[in-house]
Amino acid sequence: MNQQETTTKISVDKEYRKYDYSKNFDKTLTEEEEDPTNCSSKLLKHQSQLESRLLTRKDLINLDETEPRWRYIRIGLLIGFGIIFFGLLAACIVYIIFGQKCPSVPKLPFWKSTVGYWLDVFAFKDSSGDLVGDLNGLTSEVDYIKTVVGAGYVILGPITKGFYNNSYNILGLVEDYKQLDEAVGTMDDFRVLLKQFHKKDIKVILTFDFNAISISHKWIIQNKVKLMMFDDDFKNKKSRYGNRLDVNISHQKYYSVFEYPSIDLDLTSSETQKAIFDVDHFWMKEGIDGILLDNAAFFVEEEEEEGTQSNLSSTWLENCPNSQLYRNGSVKFVEGVREEMNKWIKESGKEKLLAVNSGDTGCGVGDNPDPMLMFRDVADLIISREFVWGRGEKERELTFNQTALQKYLTYTDSDKEILGLTTSTVHIPPYGDTLQLATTLLLPGLPVIYYGTEIDVNRVTSQYLPESIYPKGKSYNDEPFDKYSSVLSHMPMPWDFNGMRFSATINDSRFRDYLNYYNNKKVVESELAEGNDKSVLRLVQKLVALRQNPSIKWGTMEQINIDQHFRWSIAIAVKCFTCFLVLEMGEFYVVMSLLSKLTDYFKEESVSYAEAFARKAKGFPTFIVVLIKYFKEDYFLDLTSVCSSITPRVIYPSHPQLSVDNALSTSKIFIPKLIYFSYILVFECN
Repeated sequence: MNQQETTTKISVDKEYRKYDYSKNFDKTLTEEEEDPTNCSSKLLKHQSQLESRLLTRKDLINLDETEPRWRYIRIGLLIGFGIIFFGLLAACIVYIIFGQKCPSVPKLPFWKSTVGYWLDVFAFKDSSGDLVGDLNGLTSEVDYIKTVVGAGYVILGPITKGFYNNSYNILGLVEDYKQLDEAVGTMDDFRVLLKQFHKKDIKVILTFDFNAISISHKWIIQNKVKLMMFDDDFKNKKSRYGNRLDVNISHQKYYSVFEYPSIDLDLTSSETQKAIFDVDHFWMKEGIDGILLDNAAFFVEEEEEEGTQSNLSSTWLENCPNSQLYRNGSVKFVEGVREEMNKWIKESGKEKLLAVNSGDTGCGVGDNPDPMLMFRDVADLIISREFVWGRGEKERELTFNQTALQKYLTYTDSDKEILGLTTSTVHIPPYGDTLQLATTLLLPGLPVIYYGTEIDVNRVTSQYLPESIYPKGKSYNDEPFDKYSSVLSHMPMPWDFNGMRFSATINDSRFRDYLNYYNNKKVVESELAEGNDKSVLRLVQKLVALRQNPSIKWGTMEQINIDQHFRWSIAIAVKCFTCFLVLEMGEFYVVMSLLSKLTDYFKEESVSYAEAFARKAKGFPTFIVVLIKYFKEDYFLDLTSVCSSITPRVIYPSHPQLSVDNALSTSKIFIPKLIYFSYILVFECN
């Protein structure tokens, strides 16, 4: 290496040492490792050295002046992010205002969001071995009510003292509103029932009849309430069951619409109301979730109204509805009960149901609006008789101008929201109409399943009253026993054919004999058996589950005219046949005779019908319900007016050409000639 190269290398080495910070830093670290006592102070020193190498504010300003493109980049990024931010903000505002909103779901009380189950505790299940149902027996079947039936609340029939055990050998008396009938159990049993039912999220409603009390009631002995006095103007009138109206106590005559041994309470009296409100408070404290007031149509008879029933020479039913029914005073009394319940609602913060039932009026609703709607402003639920046997009419066979569904369509939407839809009540026996049962579960309204109807029991027209099992030969309110008697609504629950599930003490044929007398071919056990494709109980399960869809639970209803072609064809056939007879035979009377026969034939056939309606709720799928009865020909169903394609959700009975939950590409359905009595079809629009 020559001298010049050596000089250059030395110069480069100096420059390198001047700027080789990493070497100095490594050297410093080495020194610190060798001298740990001086570690902290030297670390601070090196941190300061590192920071001195970062760009300061002054450096950034100088950089902006010497390299302006970086400033432009920063400004561009800032503007870009600003545009994006405000653009997204504007888009969100526009979407919130004009975009499709999520469908609103109303908050409903339990009686509107679930299905009710109405039962007679004495007839449901026996746990004590006396062949009379009781509270413990009912508690043991809580899973059946919740899981099998799918009910969200139960309405218990009357269970207070005197209903079953009394010295008059009848059902339906009240001897003490605050005590339970001995046959049904103790208050501890009732508290256990409440706890178990509430644990399963089932509300419990109690039934009370404040219209009348037994002459053995302690209120009469204690002179605690005011009774209805008997006026001489009533001496030529009849009671509900055709006997005398007056009841004598200590040489004083009192009024009794259901006759001896009960007496009507004066519900306009403040002292009577106070005693009744005290009863309400007593049971509310126990934790019940509501009250059903039975015989509400009889509560108050206005003084200015003439008479009370039919004349002595006629029957009660000839003058339906009688003058003492459906008076404004009854509404005022229920309003008082409502006000007392509102206090409990406010205090507890919990929902409480107030329901009303007309009672055993014997008079149906016919083609007229239900007069019980007079309670619409004071009650949450009104038991409707539109779908019960004869629409509530007893003894007389009435002809209706409209089907039950057509009649129901005449009610306003607000009225439908409070009508309790059922096919049987404590006074009107079940009659085994599956089509009507399904209708009550699919219409707008408040479905209430009366025990036994979920397996299609039929009690109407029976002339047999069990003597060895409940009700043990007792009638209801001393009503004469016939094919429409109230007691037929209080028969033992048909759990199985041998009766062991009703009462474990049954070891003979008595329960099977009872079922045979009523021609009971269905029991819960057989309805739940695998392979039973005609099970009504399985159908009820499907419909109750389907009712949880918003469109059916709280949506609107629209009638679908699907039967016009069928009826139009009949009309054309009648006209053409008439013209043919006139032209060919020329004899007017012959034409009229044959036409009359033809018309009678078509009238008979016109009992056949297909009815349909849609249930809709904005933002949710639409459902179509088709009810077909008696058709003897192939049927073509065109639902394109509602939707273009459908999915069958319920087909009852099962149909070989239609499978449930299998989406179809069309809404036109061909239904071959009916094999069964009727068909229930529910479709969901795709």
